[in-house]
Amino acid sequence: MFLLIFPLFFLFPLVNSIPVVCYYILNQPDIKELPNNLCETIILINSAHISENGKLEYREEDLDEFSHAFKGKIEFFVSITSSNPSFSFLVSSCPGVRMSAFPSFQTSNTTLMHEFSKSVNSMLSKYSFNGIDIDWEFPVWSRDAKKTDRAQFGPFLRILKSHLQPSGQKLSVAVSGPPTISRVAYDVDALAKYADMVQIMNYDFHVFNKLTNPLVGFNAPLHPMRVEISVLGEMNSEASMTTWFDLGLPKNISYFGIPTYARAYQLLTHYLHKPYSPATRSRPELTNYPDVCIFADSGYYTSVWNHNAQAPYLYGKDGLWVSYENERSMLAKMAFARKLGVAGVMVYSIGSDDFEGKCGFGRYPLLSKIAKLAKDER
Repeated sequence: MFLLIFPLFFLFPLVNSIPVVCYYILNQPDIKELPNNLCETIILINSAHISENGKLEYREEDLDEFSHAFKGKIEFFVSITSSNPSFSFLVSSCPGVRMSAFPSFQTSNTTLMHEFSKSVNSMLSKYSFNGIDIDWEFPVWSRDAKKTDRAQFGPFLRILKSHLQPSGQKLSVAVSGPPTISRVAYDVDALAKYADMVQIMNYDFHVFNKLTNPLVGFNAPLHPMRVEISVLGEMNSEASMTTWFDLGLPKNISYFGIPTYARAYQLLTHYLHKPYSPATRSRPELTNYPDVCIFADSGYYTSVWNHNAQAPYLYGKDGLWVSYENERSMLAKMAFARKLGVAGVMVYSIGSDDFEGKCGFGRYPLLSKIAKLAKDER
């Protein structure tokens, strides 16, 4: 009997759970509505920022309220933004902070970097957060960036880590998804040496621009479509992850980013509705899953699953076109993330999911699906 059972054990090996990191904007939803069993780490966004003179500023009431939510059960992080709207800090379910679009002058001044790091350490200790998440979008690449950003990024992470490490606080860094940015923006050796977690933002691969990109397209395709070549063939999660690993980013600190939000467009004509069809404008009012599910279940709109991209979209005779996520795309992304052997997955964001259950699939249907698959509960 033992001889028969023994081989079967190896045919169906146990699959380890992987952690889920979730981004959260305070009161989107209300903090009392936050799930306490779907995310191992929650990162708070838009409650702290860096001033024009390089000083850390934050809303004490926000951090105090957040720090008391599920205390001891979930890790919390804080995200920090600059006065520039493209720069942001975040808090996660492991108490911590996230930062985005860090000013170039800050990382070129050693004294400023030390002073800032001390302020961050003090804030994290005061509110019992576990760490900070840096979201610089993007070194070298952004409109106000400098060519020296990449070289200065490493020393900044080293100094910040030196202030966090003695108290056991973690350092998370959010990085770009598009390989065109990733190849030029980041010092990967510094990420590997100093970051505890690297959140790979596998979304925003297609963003409408009336002059340079007046077309519809997938927000977060998993794989390329057959018609996509050259740069277009890299605007997907598969190419993103392959690029990061080729650059030397360790898998044991890599977190596969998954969006819950949608991107909507107005078609030039509903007769042309395939990906890369012409559009006249974006529809930012249709972003959250509850805004989209009503269209997906309506007979007036047509839902399409693109097998190559492993992503859904919908369109209607009124010209509406939406790239969104559903349980099928969550399953595809989670299976791919597990196949890659990454440290975990990251979700942006909690508030974009259906937290009230309006779609008829229960509360947090997308995040719940991710959490179940992270625990290998199919």
